Amino acid sequence: MPSDYPLLITLGLLLILTPLIKSLLSRFAIPPLVGYILLGFLLRLLDQQWPFIDTLFDNTFTVLAHIGVVALLFRVGLRSHIQTLIAKLPDASLIWVGDVLVNLVFGYIVARYALSLSVETAMVIATAFSATSVAVSVAVWQDAGKLGSPQGQLLVDVAELDDLSGIVLLAILLAILPVFQEDGATILPLVGAATGEVLIKLALFIAGCYLFSHYLEARFTRFSRKQEGSNTALTISILGAGLAIAAVAGSLGFSLAIGALFAGLAFSRDKKAVHSDAGFSYFYELFTPFFFINIGLQVDPAALLESLGLGLLLFVVAVLGKLIGAGGPALLTLSRRDAALLGISMVPRAEIALVIISQCRQIGEGIVSNQIFAAMVLVSIATSISSSLVLHGMLGKKSEKKTKT
Repeated sequence: MPSDYPLLITLGLLLILTPLIKSLLSRFAIPPLVGYILLGFLLRLLDQQWPFIDTLFDNTFTVLAHIGVVALLFRVGLRSHIQTLIAKLPDASLIWVGDVLVNLVFGYIVARYALSLSVETAMVIATAFSATSVAVSVAVWQDAGKLGSPQGQLLVDVAELDDLSGIVLLAILLAILPVFQEDGATILPLVGAATGEVLIKLALFIAGCYLFSHYLEARFTRFSRKQEGSNTALTISILGAGLAIAAVAGSLGFSLAIGALFAGLAFSRDKKAVHSDAGFSYFYELFTPFFFINIGLQVDPAALLESLGLGLLLFVVAVLGKLIGAGGPALLTLSRRDAALLGISMVPRAEIALVIISQCRQIGEGIVSNQIFAAMVLVSIATSISSSLVLHGMLGKKSEKKTKT
């Protein structure tokens, strides 16, 4: 059998299984990313018994995972609305700042001093903890018919700000982590220089995205629609532009995730581009699962057993960080129940947190070891499942509400 046939068979089976897993888990209020990660881990276990993962297989899944990251972050950017976020800053900024700062501090202190991990590893964990998975909680609020409420909109605003700050922190982290790998007493000046350089590059990149959004994007969309004549073709053109912008970010030393997010933001102000999101959903559903499957593939089964205790401790810290960081400031403007709902809704650490962990791991396993990686994957799964189930219990379902009335 040619060497690429097992790969094609595996890809075919995964394409069949991913929509089935999503449909099945949705019945139990479990986010589909949990199933995708477990599916990747199952492939890893099967490979240990019957080796089939070769260089071609590994490279193919790496490329698919990269495209999945681009699809994931591009959609986050496309569904964000900068002008709306700016308008909501007075209401959301206090919760957002408190949330990010508390989780950065909690994550770093526990990782550095309670677990005696390195400075670099502690910074990675802290940055991952500062992020939020907006998709997990939004799905529950939407199912309950309460996403359009003031509390639901506040959740979306704070979570989107979390995503943006998480990506900016990732850009800084990727720039300064290599500096910590160097020996010498002049590390602080080097960190300062690296931070300044990446912030300048990031500012220039954001400025370029802004100029594209305001002066070229509408013409690009109008030209593509006129020449290609269909929404599907327009969606493909927009995706091509998004991939190109993400690649430019990569060439500047950022990750594809950073470029994809800002590419989505560049198109988000154009209603025609946003309307193409319906067509983009096919691209999203096709490639995004491969990012999570690849995460599961990277989990070492031996390290998973060793990381159970570590994962449990980090899970507790992850939950407390959001309840205190987001729920605490929310008490100033919301009732206790609504503040608790907001805090619980911010608990999931999925897409952005896993992007941060996986991107930083590429710098070196000395920064994110197999045990740390497995523990953070466990945290992602546990926070996504637990918060989703608790929120379903607190919010209920739209159909249940109608039945009672």
